[in-house]
Amino acid sequence: MLSARHSLVGLATVFTIFVNGCGGDSTSPQSAESSSDTTATAPVVASTEPVTLPTAAISAGSASTPELDSAEAKAAVAANQREVSGPPQKGSPRWLVLEMTKLRMQPFPETDDIEKQREARRTRNLEIVKLAEEAIAKTHQDPELEAVFNVAVHRLMESHLELSLQGNQDSIDALFSFADSFYARDPKSRAASESAYILSRFAHKNAQYSGHQDVRYLQEFSRQARLFAERFPVEQERAVGLLNDAAATCDFHGMREEAILCFETLRQKYADTPQAQQAISALRRLNLIGKPLDLGGPTLDGGFISVADFKGSPVLVVFWSSQAVPFIEQSSAIITATEKYEAQGLQVIGVNLDTDESAIDAFLEKSSMGWRTVFHTAPERRGWNHPVAVHYGVTMIPQIWLVDAEGKTVTTSIATKDLDAMLAKLLPPAK
Repeated sequence: MLSARHSLVGLATVFTIFVNGCGGDSTSPQSAESSSDTTATAPVVASTEPVTLPTAAISAGSASTPELDSAEAKAAVAANQREVSGPPQKGSPRWLVLEMTKLRMQPFPETDDIEKQREARRTRNLEIVKLAEEAIAKTHQDPELEAVFNVAVHRLMESHLELSLQGNQDSIDALFSFADSFYARDPKSRAASESAYILSRFAHKNAQYSGHQDVRYLQEFSRQARLFAERFPVEQERAVGLLNDAAATCDFHGMREEAILCFETLRQKYADTPQAQQAISALRRLNLIGKPLDLGGPTLDGGFISVADFKGSPVLVVFWSSQAVPFIEQSSAIITATEKYEAQGLQVIGVNLDTDESAIDAFLEKSSMGWRTVFHTAPERRGWNHPVAVHYGVTMIPQIWLVDAEGKTVTTSIATKDLDAMLAKLLPPAK
């Protein structure tokens, strides 16, 4: 894999919107395809070269760190125990912590000029980095000042994260470098887990905004999430969140193998969590390839339909909802593609995830869609509680699966734009 120091460039355009306060971390369960107007020239990939702390030398063997609750308060108390009462001496650990806190609390200039906003954020973060590095240098060998050290590490990494999301190459390198260095210093320390977590957040943002352009963004987020869970298993809440987000993001973009790796790690390491139970369902779906598909249920017209009913013909399974905007936007293309191949034996089964039957009727009146659709009369078995969706961990609409004439699953992840080409391979046009 390429070195992070040589491959992470040109990310400013991608992350400007995030740095200015927009964007979220969760993958939408309502959409199966996404688009972005932003671009990046190179993906995040981890360095295979040994890295060291670039600015503040860290020695190994420091004491392990307690949980960092109310970090600034604990740090101030710890620092105060080492100093005389009264105002902190300029340059002391306590003073440095307070200066970083003051900078974080200062409002930015009121302006509509985006470049001025970016420059104000950049300047503030660079000042915090300088203060944090000085605090780290003065506390990293003193177990009694570990709380101060932890605050400095947190501020350092958060500032480098924001700078990285603005495209600062030095900060991108620093995120990887510091994470490795703090882990080498003390693998069980709060500083090690905090820096690794912030690095994982950076990888997450890359995957969200540019994963559709380059799969290496997705691979890196998957790797960082699994590495965090391996190194810091006691950080259950964070590890579960990262693994779940990485699995969902990779699944969303059709990165089946990466999604399986994350879901499996989640299932094995955190079996008692709700996310692990959901992972079991997702793995059941992701591992269907090459296997018979057991899928069926009651239909809108009061009958019953099953994939097994159509053995000898290829079957397309479409999960849909009349209330899901992505499906509404793509429905015409899906219907056109299916109608094109029906004469050649293609069968289509819809699995509807609406909760209101009247909404389905209203949609069908306006649509040429003629699929037989699985829909439950019992309200508690509708929507995301649909037994098929629950059993196979379906969390996106539309979702399109393909089963060959022998009843074996070809894929459970077809993008609408690829549907026609996929059907053409299975059902070449009649001559």
